[in-house]
Amino acid sequence: MQCYLWPILNCHFFSILNESGTYFFILSCISAHLPKTEASHWQDVIVELKQIPDIIKNRNIDTTLYTESNAHPSCKITMMRCFLLELHVISYECNDTVLNQAVENIFILVNDKLSSNRNIKESGCKECEELEEKNVEEFLQSFIRIVQLFIGTS
Repeated sequence: MQCYLWPILNCHFFSILNESGTYFFILSCISAHLPKTEASHWQDVIVELKQIPDIIKNRNIDTTLYTESNAHPSCKITMMRCFLLELHVISYECNDTVLNQAVENIFILVNDKLSSNRNIKESGCKECEELEEKNVEEFLQSFIRIVQLFIGTS
C-alpha cells in the first residue's frame, strides 16, 4: 500500500500541507471505508421500502399480502422472512425494473444482516399463511415497523 501512497503524498498538493494535514487526509480515506453500523444498515432498508409506493403508484396492483400488524419482538426474524417472501409477490405483480432493483437491494441488505440467524426457529410465532391479508400500502407500513424492531435492538 505504501508504494501506492508515495506518489500521491509527493505531489504538489501535499507538499503545501503540513504533516498533520497529511495524516488527516489518510485517516479520512480510511474511515470512509469502515463498515456501517447496524442501525444505518437497517435505515437503508427503510429507504428502499419507502421508494416502493412511488414506483408502483401508477400500477394497478390489487393483490393482498400476508401482513403482520403487531409482531412480537420475539418473532421478528420469522416475520422478516414472511415479509421477504411477500415482497417477491409485489415484484412479480409489478414487473418493473426499478422495483426489481429496489427489491433486490432489500434482499441483499436484509440477508446480509440475517445470515447469522438462518437456523433460528422462533417458537410461538405465526406461519406466514396465518397472517392477515392486507393491501400493498399496509404491507409496506408493517414491513417498516418490523425493520424498526431490528433498529431498536442494534
